[in-house]
Amino acid sequence: MDVFKIVTLNINGLSSRIKVEMLEDFLRRQEIGILFLHEDAHSTIDALRSNKTKTNRGTAGRGTAMVTRN
Repeated sequence: MDVFKIVTLNINGLSSRIKVEMLEDFLRRQEIGILFLHEDAHSTIDALRSNKTKTNRGTAGRGTAMVTRN
């Protein structure tokens, strides 16, 4: 049986490259297929390597993001 992992996280912003690298490591180690993020506030999430990212940010700069494995 194949397993496809879907995860949702409230990240309350992701302000540093180190935290983004930790998230990338988590995605890779856990073999996450789809990741939904809440409280996304920074464009650093757009820089996730080896992943496709779609964001939806409101006028206050906060929003949601969906990250999928390539």
